[in-house]
Amino acid sequence: MNKSQIFIILAIVISGTFFGIMSIFELPASIMGWVISDIILFLYLGYLMSIFIRSSLKTKEQHSSKKVTE
Repeated sequence: MNKSQIFIILAIVISGTFFGIMSIFELPASIMGWVISDIILFLYLGYLMSIFIRSSLKTKEQHSSKKVTE
């Protein structure tokens, strides 16, 4: 399994646990909607940050490999 598959499985487990806990407390639907949208936004921003960090590391590796040693 690669890192993205582990991340997806972990996100599913955490969200399933979270929704199970939320259903126990029987929160109103409006609060549940806000919490779900906040979680989705947080996961999306985390995904964008990981993509940004990976791409910046790849460009640094490309620049370091292009250096010519004489």
